[in-house]
Amino acid sequence: MKAIHLLFLLLFCSLSLRAQPLSKSAKEHMEDAEYYFNNAKYEAAAASLKQAIKQKPNFAAAQRLLGVVAKETGDYETARMAYEQLFKQNPLLSRSAYFEAAELQMKAYNYIKALEYFELYKYADPKNYSIKEEGAARNYDAYLDRNIKSCEYAIEMEYTGSTGKAELLPGMANSKFDEFLPTLRANGDMLLYTSNRSGDEDILMLRKNEKGEWKSPKSIGPAINTPYNEGMAKFTVCGRRIFFAACAWENVQGGCDIYVAEYDSENEIVDSVGPAIGLNSEAWDSQPSISCDGYKMYFVSTREGGFGGSDIWVSELMADGRWGVPENLGPKINTEGDEEAPFIAPDGQTLYFVSDGHPGLGEADAFRTLLLENGEWSRPVNMGEGVNSPFREAGIVVSPDGEYAYFSSDRPEGKGGLDLYSCHIPAAMAPAVEHVFLDGYLYDEATAEPLAGARVRLRNEGENIGIFETDKAGRFFLCLPSGASYSYIISKEGYDNFIGADYFERAAGEAIKRIDVQLSPNGKIPEEEPVMAEPPKPRLRKNLSVYFETGKYDLSELQKEQIQKLLEQFEDPESLKIQVTGFADDVGDKEFNLSLSQKRAGYVTKFMKELGITSAQITTDGRGVIESNMAKHQKRKVEIIILNR
Repeated sequence: MKAIHLLFLLLFCSLSLRAQPLSKSAKEHMEDAEYYFNNAKYEAAAASLKQAIKQKPNFAAAQRLLGVVAKETGDYETARMAYEQLFKQNPLLSRSAYFEAAELQMKAYNYIKALEYFELYKYADPKNYSIKEEGAARNYDAYLDRNIKSCEYAIEMEYTGSTGKAELLPGMANSKFDEFLPTLRANGDMLLYTSNRSGDEDILMLRKNEKGEWKSPKSIGPAINTPYNEGMAKFTVCGRRIFFAACAWENVQGGCDIYVAEYDSENEIVDSVGPAIGLNSEAWDSQPSISCDGYKMYFVSTREGGFGGSDIWVSELMADGRWGVPENLGPKINTEGDEEAPFIAPDGQTLYFVSDGHPGLGEADAFRTLLLENGEWSRPVNMGEGVNSPFREAGIVVSPDGEYAYFSSDRPEGKGGLDLYSCHIPAAMAPAVEHVFLDGYLYDEATAEPLAGARVRLRNEGENIGIFETDKAGRFFLCLPSGASYSYIISKEGYDNFIGADYFERAAGEAIKRIDVQLSPNGKIPEEEPVMAEPPKPRLRKNLSVYFETGKYDLSELQKEQIQKLLEQFEDPESLKIQVTGFADDVGDKEFNLSLSQKRAGYVTKFMKELGITSAQITTDGRGVIESNMAKHQKRKVEIIILNR
């Protein structure tokens, strides 16, 4: 919100010059300041005002204008001092000055003093002041009650846990222009954000290098970025599709609409750009955020049926691929102010957003709310200091590991305008349910070619989680609550079914678990053989990975239970052929790790024999260290592969 209107200020200054006897030098400096201010040359205006005050220390009108000019340039300390001098010299010169001074006190975390000034403004009679400021007063009155509530909230703010210091994103991510509305890909290696550094708003892309450092930003490309405004891009969880807002495009229904594009991250190619069917209206629609399962879209709109400025809405994906009729999130979330930048966490229960309508530390703050079992949203909780500040926050996204928030803010320590920051967040502000992302790749065992169109059926404790399909790269990407056992059946016509079971738990700093699965061809007839084949006997293949602590090889009760459940899935145990292979990480020397991997495989084999499996059915091997880039905890394992013939 701009502090004051230029027309009002210029009129005020001119009246002040006529009303006060000034020395020639002070008057000339004041006239120069008016000229510079009118032409948005704020630094020059501030210099002239300081000269005028030097010539006439009791020059209240110059103090008044200096407060506004210094605030515009971000020199908040000078602005606060100017208002203090104004109130000492002429406390009845300007009622609006108390509102402006209160905003400055908020930016300095002086909420008690800010509240005092807001109340002075609220209860003051405009007739008692030298100048009339009806235009400014109307503007300020719209925000007065909200600001008072924010001050009261900040004074009694709830403690949400230890929050780290906000850090500017390094390198070229930020500039003197605006950078805002960040979003992360699920593995955290790519960040998209909006910037107006090119003159219009475009989507920029940041990637991490091999050291985990952010590289220089680059445009997402001309398929999305145009001479018009584009922004607030969000990846689907697999990173293969991008939803974004496009403004003033040829087929846009309102000021901005939500579009979707296919994205090839390896080759950085954007394709198949088109509107998200069913989401858009004749109003402003923007800032999409899609749920981890891809079935719910949260977005911001000014359409009819809202509670104020911009509201957050949600739509569900229908069977025909269109988005259903959007629903407003309701008055617990949406206010008479602006709610923006929703981010739905992978758990589908934790929603982050930015609002200037809920009480906060000043201007717009970031909030967190939870979807309750009854379908209602909990009361939004302010994210607290670190993420929030007395300045404007615009956009928030939480890292895949739930430990960091990425957001934008116009804090004075930035490079200019809105800048991108990151900040550690306390556990109380993290998503309610910790998730692990399962990144699976399916191949033909004979040709090593990726298998598209295979069905992946996922189960947990006997309940179906869902059925998914591999894409053209043979990939499937799932969001799973961490710390649970899952079984999965992968099937494709012409191939043996693959049945696996695993315990998926997120390790520190690692939210993605990759699995590679090979399907065995079943009954394929080579084209050069003109013979009829006998119908193939059904074969069933299952696998299980058992993980170990560093240096350990004995089995826990949970691991024994997993192995037993795996074997119970076969009707004829005597027909089974089982491969048990042990592995180790690279902690220790080569001989130690080879022995450790053999012991791990041996203990698993011993337990399976106790369950009735014979030595002739089992092949046991220990292979030592796994030479790969996977995390150490993923290397400390035994792989069990079972095939019935």
